[in-house]
Amino acid sequence: MAIDDIVTAQTQVDPAFWLRAANQAIRTECGWHVAPIITEDLVLDGTGGRNLLVPSLRIREVVSAKSDGHDVTDQVKFSRRAGVLTLASGWSCDVGSIELTIEHGYAADEVPNVAALIVTLTKRAATSSAFVQQSIGPASAKVATGREGAALGVPLLETEKETLAPYRLNWGS
Repeated sequence: MAIDDIVTAQTQVDPAFWLRAANQAIRTECGWHVAPIITEDLVLDGTGGRNLLVPSLRIREVVSAKSDGHDVTDQVKFSRRAGVLTLASGWSCDVGSIELTIEHGYAADEVPNVAALIVTLTKRAATSSAFVQQSIGPASAKVATGREGAALGVPLLETEKETLAPYRLNWGS
């Protein structure tokens, strides 16, 4: 979708757009898709080791796994809560050489606090946006803004970030 199309759509308030934006804000904060359950294709860099970190803290199923183009789905073991896939023969060590399809995330009833946050963010973003016309000399632009003239987006409050803390990837920290 082109930027002009997005701006036009937002003047007509598209709830699906704001739902995607709310989910993306949570994904950005946590480092992975938390809820709801989705099937997602991932391309990861190889580590050469037996264990591979996957950006998820709730893997439900490894639908398919390839290492250097070889199907290793039946050989993969995984931790449902740690986001670690183990391959006894070792993963490829090349960049972009691991292709995965995983089903992951939480159902809304498993994480009602996150589900409620998605609803809250969606409502807040959809109802607080406005457009401001800015002009400098002969040039002008219509800019989407949120509350109090801030740049449009789906910002998270500190209390919302605290709600998401248990679901945040914290590799290397």
